[in-house]
Amino acid sequence: MIPGATEKEGRFRSTQDLLEEGVRRKAYGAAVLLAARGEEIACHTAAGEARLSSVFDIASLTKPMVAALFFVLSQEGKLALEDQIPEVLTGRAANPAVRHIRLVHLLAHTSGLSAYRPFYADVLEAERKEGRRLWGTSEAHDRILDAVLSLPLDAAPETACVYSDLGYMLLGRVLEAASGKPLDRLLQAALAGPLQMRDTCYLPLGALSECETGRLVPTGYSEARGREKLGEVDDENAAAMGGVAGHAGIFSTAYDLFLFAREILRARRGEGSVLSRQSALKMTTKVPSPPGVSRTPGWDTPTSIPRGGLPPETDSPLNRGGSQAGKYFPPGSSIGHLGYTGCSLWIDLPREATIVLLTNRLLYRKQNDGLKSLRPLIHDAVIEELLP
Repeated sequence: MIPGATEKEGRFRSTQDLLEEGVRRKAYGAAVLLAARGEEIACHTAAGEARLSSVFDIASLTKPMVAALFFVLSQEGKLALEDQIPEVLTGRAANPAVRHIRLVHLLAHTSGLSAYRPFYADVLEAERKEGRRLWGTSEAHDRILDAVLSLPLDAAPETACVYSDLGYMLLGRVLEAASGKPLDRLLQAALAGPLQMRDTCYLPLGALSECETGRLVPTGYSEARGREKLGEVDDENAAAMGGVAGHAGIFSTAYDLFLFAREILRARRGEGSVLSRQSALKMTTKVPSPPGVSRTPGWDTPTSIPRGGLPPETDSPLNRGGSQAGKYFPPGSSIGHLGYTGCSLWIDLPREATIVLLTNRLLYRKQNDGLKSLRPLIHDAVIEELLP
């Protein structure tokens, strides 16, 4: 355990034991946990091949940050929740049904778009046929977005909630069009920079110095790329798009994610640095339709099984009877998100309790479900110490 109050007071010992148990079970090879109450960090500890400053591929935790960027641009009058896709992505052809999608639908996963498509396989096939490199290029990025725009909807907008990577792929391009900046630069200018999230970025191999790359946590082997992934986004679609996308691609640390959560909590009190109180309240309030939806514009909330089924990163028999947040995060007043690589962030809004858990569960295999049963136990152990 790290030195300080956690060790001196003997607190969070069961949390540490559970983290180390995950390493022994090969649920992951590295883990960092941070727990805070309000402005105070109560526990910050690591297990396995990790240190407190380790940098993780946070996968779909990219989505709440992209949502925050949307609200920053909204505050500047550049976007609005009710804007339709053609109003922003002018000049791009789209299936007529897609034209009725509003930006709030993308944010809350109520657009009717499919959950996932392996567009990266189409990029690899095009490379084979055309005899030239496309992977990771702007052309591949555009081809994938055009493919998303051409797809028929699985449902009419606002009639179903289905967790969709495709919606956030479009949202990333919407933010670029509205801001005039690539998404990676927008992240730094509008969020990471102002909040002093120094280790939060896309494409970390280009952002970290050579001596700092040892802080990067590996996420296993990529069949599509034929190599181990270290400092490269795990998600194959995001990788094919160049590593910068709205649905995945951001790397971060537990401390930086605490700073992000702290901004959400401060903004809800009207004390935010980048988000207004109105933006924070909208971002953390469930959308009203379809009835029973668990999503806010950017976050999930603790539930058993959301309407439309569980997201790909949470769908497991181990989780169908309860929330990955554990039993202490109130469904009506908590927000959170998971990442496919084994990362999560949950916030109890009224009690201002934050838990960041970063792991690399994919180190051993994609079907590794060990974290699914362990994560709720870790959260419960933390809350029992944090909010006695």
